[in-house]
Amino acid sequence: MSPSSFLSGAFLFGRLTFNHRLEQLRPRLYRLAFSWCKESYLAEDLVQETMIRALQKQTQLRDEELMDRWVIRILANQWMDYIRSHVRDENIDDVEQTLSIDEQQSPECVHCRDEMIERVRNAVMRLPEMQRIVVTLVDLEEFSYKEVATTLDLPIGTIMSRLSRGRQTLRKLLIETKNAATEERSKSECHLRRVV
Repeated sequence: MSPSSFLSGAFLFGRLTFNHRLEQLRPRLYRLAFSWCKESYLAEDLVQETMIRALQKQTQLRDEELMDRWVIRILANQWMDYIRSHVRDENIDDVEQTLSIDEQQSPECVHCRDEMIERVRNAVMRLPEMQRIVVTLVDLEEFSYKEVATTLDLPIGTIMSRLSRGRQTLRKLLIETKNAATEERSKSECHLRRVV
Protein backbone atom coordinates (compact mmCIF):
# COMPACT_ATOMS: atom_id res chain seq x y z
CA MET A 1 0.00 0.00 0.00
CA SER A 2 1.39 3.37 -0.97
CA PRO A 3 1.79 6.12 1.68
CA SER A 4 -0.74 8.35 -0.10
CA SER A 5 -3.44 5.65 -0.17
CA PHE A 6 -2.73 4.87 3.51
CA LEU A 7 -3.17 8.54 4.43
CA SER A 8 -6.37 8.86 2.40
CA GLY A 9 -7.71 5.68 4.05
CA ALA A 10 -6.84 6.99 7.51
CA PHE A 11 -8.50 10.34 6.69
CA LEU A 12 -11.64 8.56 5.47
CA PHE A 13 -11.74 6.35 8.58
CA GLY A 14 -11.31 9.40 10.82
CA ARG A 15 -14.11 11.19 8.99
CA LEU A 16 -16.44 8.19 9.30
CA THR A 17 -15.64 7.90 13.00
CA PHE A 18 -16.33 11.61 13.52
CA ASN A 19 -19.64 11.38 11.64
CA HIS A 20 -20.67 8.30 13.62
CA ARG A 21 -19.83 9.90 16.98
CA LEU A 22 -21.61 13.09 15.95
CA GLU A 23 -24.74 11.12 15.06
CA GLN A 24 -24.62 9.37 18.44
CA LEU A 25 -24.73 12.81 20.11
CA ARG A 26 -27.98 13.75 18.34
CA PRO A 27 -30.41 12.58 21.11
CA ARG A 28 -28.39 14.36 23.79
CA LEU A 29 -28.23 17.55 21.70
CA TYR A 30 -31.98 17.41 21.08
CA ARG A 31 -32.71 16.92 24.78
CA LEU A 32 -30.60 19.97 25.65
CA ALA A 33 -31.99 22.11 22.83
CA PHE A 34 -35.55 21.21 23.78
CA SER A 35 -34.92 22.06 27.44
CA TRP A 36 -33.75 25.50 26.31
CA CYS A 37 -36.24 26.40 23.61
CA LYS A 38 -39.30 24.35 24.65
CA GLU A 39 -40.33 23.72 21.03
CA SER A 40 -39.72 20.44 19.26
CA TYR A 41 -39.40 21.86 15.74
CA LEU A 42 -36.97 24.56 16.89
CA ALA A 43 -34.92 22.03 18.86
CA GLU A 44 -34.64 19.89 15.70
CA ASP A 45 -33.52 22.94 13.69
CA LEU A 46 -30.92 23.89 16.29
CA VAL A 47 -29.55 20.35 16.40
CA GLN A 48 -29.41 20.11 12.61
CA GLU A 49 -27.60 23.44 12.32
CA THR A 50 -25.21 22.40 15.10
CA MET A 51 -24.37 19.15 13.32
CA ILE A 52 -23.76 20.97 10.06
CA ARG A 53 -21.45 23.45 11.80
CA ALA A 54 -19.61 20.64 13.58
CA LEU A 55 -19.02 18.85 10.27
CA GLN A 56 -17.78 22.06 8.65
CA LYS A 57 -15.43 22.84 11.54
CA GLN A 58 -14.29 19.35 12.51
CA THR A 59 -10.66 20.25 11.81
CA GLN A 60 -10.90 22.76 14.71
CA LEU A 61 -11.54 19.97 17.23
CA ARG A 62 -8.25 19.64 19.11
CA ASP A 63 -9.08 16.89 21.59
CA GLU A 64 -11.35 14.09 20.39
CA GLU A 65 -12.03 13.08 24.00
CA LEU A 66 -13.83 16.40 24.44
CA MET A 67 -15.93 16.14 21.28
CA ASP A 68 -19.24 16.18 23.16
CA ARG A 69 -18.29 19.39 25.00
CA TRP A 70 -17.14 20.98 21.75
CA VAL A 71 -20.39 20.12 19.95
CA ILE A 72 -22.52 21.29 22.90
CA ARG A 73 -20.68 24.60 22.82
CA ILE A 74 -21.65 24.92 19.14
CA LEU A 75 -25.26 24.17 20.14
CA ALA A 76 -25.15 26.81 22.90
CA ASN A 77 -23.80 29.36 20.42
CA GLN A 78 -26.58 28.48 17.95
CA TRP A 79 -29.16 29.00 20.69
CA MET A 80 -27.64 32.34 21.77
CA ASP A 81 -27.63 33.50 18.15
CA TYR A 82 -31.27 32.53 17.84
CA ILE A 83 -32.20 34.39 21.04
CA ARG A 84 -30.46 37.52 19.81
CA SER A 85 -32.25 37.48 16.47
CA HIS A 86 -35.77 36.21 17.31
CA VAL A 87 -38.58 36.92 19.66
CA ARG A 88 -39.40 33.62 21.26
CA ASP A 89 -42.82 32.12 21.76
CA GLU A 90 -43.41 30.66 25.24
CA ASN A 91 -45.24 27.51 24.11
CA ILE A 92 -44.77 24.28 26.07
CA ASP A 93 -47.49 22.23 24.35
CA ASP A 94 -44.91 20.13 22.48
CA VAL A 95 -43.61 18.35 25.59
CA GLU A 96 -43.65 14.61 24.93
CA GLN A 97 -43.21 11.62 27.15
CA THR A 98 -39.72 10.24 26.43
CA LEU A 99 -39.15 7.73 29.19
CA SER A 100 -40.19 4.13 28.76
CA ILE A 101 -42.35 2.47 31.38
CA ASP A 102 -40.79 -0.28 33.43
CA GLU A 103 -43.14 -3.26 33.22
CA GLN A 104 -42.34 -4.31 36.78
CA GLN A 105 -43.62 -1.07 38.30
CA SER A 106 -47.18 -0.75 39.49
CA PRO A 107 -49.45 1.69 37.63
CA GLU A 108 -49.48 3.91 40.72
CA CYS A 109 -45.67 4.10 40.79
CA VAL A 110 -45.55 4.85 37.07
CA HIS A 111 -48.19 7.56 37.47
CA CYS A 112 -46.38 9.16 40.43
CA ARG A 113 -43.06 9.07 38.57
CA ASP A 114 -44.63 10.59 35.46
CA GLU A 115 -46.25 13.35 37.53
CA MET A 116 -42.93 14.14 39.19
CA ILE A 117 -41.09 14.21 35.86
CA GLU A 118 -43.71 16.53 34.42
CA ARG A 119 -43.52 18.86 37.45
CA VAL A 120 -39.73 19.05 37.21
CA ARG A 121 -39.81 19.58 33.44
CA ASN A 122 -42.38 22.37 33.75
CA ALA A 123 -40.46 24.01 36.61
CA VAL A 124 -37.20 23.93 34.61
CA MET A 125 -38.98 25.48 31.64
CA ARG A 126 -40.25 28.32 33.85
CA LEU A 127 -36.72 29.33 34.88
CA PRO A 128 -35.30 32.52 33.38
CA GLU A 129 -33.38 31.84 30.16
CA MET A 130 -29.77 31.92 31.36
CA GLN A 131 -30.57 30.14 34.62
CA ARG A 132 -32.26 27.35 32.64
CA ILE A 133 -29.24 26.95 30.37
CA VAL A 134 -26.77 26.84 33.29
CA VAL A 135 -28.93 24.46 35.37
CA THR A 136 -29.35 22.02 32.47
CA LEU A 137 -25.64 22.04 31.63
CA VAL A 138 -24.46 21.57 35.23
CA ASP A 139 -27.20 19.43 36.77
CA LEU A 140 -28.40 17.39 33.80
CA GLU A 141 -25.33 17.17 31.59
CA GLU A 142 -22.89 17.20 34.53
CA PHE A 143 -20.56 19.82 33.09
CA SER A 144 -18.08 21.43 35.46
CA TYR A 145 -18.39 25.15 36.21
CA LYS A 146 -15.27 25.75 34.13
CA GLU A 147 -16.71 23.86 31.15
CA VAL A 148 -19.96 25.82 31.31
CA ALA A 149 -18.05 29.10 31.66
CA THR A 150 -16.00 28.21 28.58
CA THR A 151 -19.06 27.05 26.64
CA LEU A 152 -21.07 30.19 27.37
CA ASP A 153 -18.04 32.52 27.40
CA LEU A 154 -18.87 33.82 30.89
CA PRO A 155 -16.85 34.14 34.11
CA ILE A 156 -17.08 31.19 36.53
CA GLY A 157 -18.50 33.51 39.21
CA THR A 158 -21.41 34.38 36.92
CA ILE A 159 -22.04 30.69 36.24
CA MET A 160 -22.04 29.91 39.97
CA SER A 161 -24.36 32.82 40.71
CA ARG A 162 -26.84 31.87 37.97
CA LEU A 163 -26.73 28.23 39.03
CA SER A 164 -27.42 29.13 42.65
CA ARG A 165 -30.31 31.43 41.74
CA GLY A 166 -31.64 28.86 39.27
CA ARG A 167 -31.60 26.08 41.87
CA GLN A 168 -33.33 28.32 44.44
CA THR A 169 -36.01 29.30 41.93
CA LEU A 170 -36.43 25.68 40.87
CA ARG A 171 -36.83 24.58 44.49
CA LYS A 172 -39.55 27.24 45.07
CA LEU A 173 -41.37 26.28 41.87
CA LEU A 174 -41.31 22.59 42.77
CA ILE A 175 -42.62 23.26 46.28
CA GLU A 176 -45.41 25.43 44.86
CA THR A 177 -46.45 22.82 42.30
CA LYS A 178 -46.28 20.02 44.88
CA ASN A 179 -48.49 21.98 47.29
CA ALA A 180 -50.93 22.80 44.48
CA ALA A 181 -51.06 19.14 43.40
CA THR A 182 -51.65 18.01 47.00
CA GLU A 183 -54.51 20.49 47.41
CA GLU A 184 -56.05 19.43 44.10
CA ARG A 185 -55.77 15.75 45.02
CA SER A 186 -57.37 16.28 48.44
CA LYS A 187 -60.27 18.18 46.85
CA SER A 188 -60.94 15.46 44.32
CA GLU A 189 -60.68 12.48 46.67
CA CYS A 190 -63.91 10.75 47.58
CA HIS A 191 -64.34 10.04 51.26
CA LEU A 192 -66.35 6.88 51.88
CA ARG A 193 -68.14 6.37 55.11
CA ARG A 194 -69.29 3.17 56.58
CA VAL A 195 -73.01 2.62 56.78
CA VAL A 196 -74.10 0.39 59.65
